[in-house]
Amino acid sequence: MYMLKQPLHKHWLASSVLFISLFLPFASFAAERVPALNIDKTAVTWKHLSFKGKEYFAKLVAEIELISPSKSELDVAFIPSPKGAPVAMTEFGALVIDTNISVKSIFGTVKLGKKAWFDPVSLSAMQYVRERRGFKDSEKTYRFTDKGVHRVAKTPIDKNETIQPPEKWSSSYEEFYPYDSEKKDCANITAPISIIYLISALKVSDFEKPVTICVFNKKETVYLDIQKQPSEALQVSHIEAKDDKAIHKNTSILAEVLSLKARSISSGQPIDNFTLVGLQGNLRIYIDRESQTPVQLRGDYKSFGEIKLNLRQVVYK
Repeated sequence: MYMLKQPLHKHWLASSVLFISLFLPFASFAAERVPALNIDKTAVTWKHLSFKGKEYFAKLVAEIELISPSKSELDVAFIPSPKGAPVAMTEFGALVIDTNISVKSIFGTVKLGKKAWFDPVSLSAMQYVRERRGFKDSEKTYRFTDKGVHRVAKTPIDKNETIQPPEKWSSSYEEFYPYDSEKKDCANITAPISIIYLISALKVSDFEKPVTICVFNKKETVYLDIQKQPSEALQVSHIEAKDDKAIHKNTSILAEVLSLKARSISSGQPIDNFTLVGLQGNLRIYIDRESQTPVQLRGDYKSFGEIKLNLRQVVYK
C-alpha cells in the first residue's frame, strides 16, 4: 500500500493554522464595520412610557420620557471635555430620553436615573448621565467626543451631602476612555437607553437579520446585536393616552419579540454586564405590532432573577 506524500509547504500551512487556533484563539476575529443609521424620527409616536414589574422580592417601576430640548438647554446641560471635540447637535436637532427607575426590595428602595442626549437620526450620543440614590449614591456623567468618552463621577462624602443634589457633592474624579479601533469600526456610538427610541422607530421586519449598533457600556464600547425572534402571545393591560383622551387596552396580542445581545468589539465574546432600564442578562423587548410600542421589557435584575416590566401607560404625541 502506498501513501501519498503531501508537499512540504502544505505541512507547514497545516501546522501554522493549528498553532494559531490553539494559542491565538481570537486571532481570526476581525472587527466589523457598523454602518451609520438613518432613522425617521417621525416614526416614534410616543412621548412617555410607564412600566411596572414585580417578581418575588423586588418591584420595579420605570418612567421613560422623550423630550425635544432647545439649544440653550443643551448648552447648560453639557459638560466640557479636556480631550477631543465634543459631539454637537446637527441640523437634525437633538432628543433627550429621560428614564427614572424605582426599585423596591427587601433591602430597601433604590432610585436609578438614566438620561441621554442623542441625535434623532444617527442615534449618536452627545451626553449620558447615570444617577443612583438610596445605596452607594453616585452620579456619572459621560461626554462623548470624537476621541473617546470623558466621564465625571461624583459621590457624597457624608450623610449630610447624601440628601443634597449631586452638584453639591464634594467627592469628584474624572476619567477619559479613548476610542481604539471602535471609532474606526463604528460610524456612530450611542448610549444604552437610546435603544428604546431605536426599536420604536424601526419596523420589526428590519430586525429579521441582526441589526448591530455600537453602544458605550460604562467603560467600553461594545457591539449590540438586535434580532427578531418568534412572535409570542402576550396579555396586555395599559392606558393609552393622547391629547385629552385615554382608553384602557386590556387584551391578548401576538407580540413581536426582539433579543438584545452585547459582545466585545475586540474579541467577539459576550458582554454580561450590559444594562437596559436596570435589566441585564437575556434581554428581550416585546412590541405591539400595531402601534410599534414596546409593551414589555424582560431581563434579570441583580440576584432577584428575571423580571418582566409590563407597560402600564403610554402617552402618544
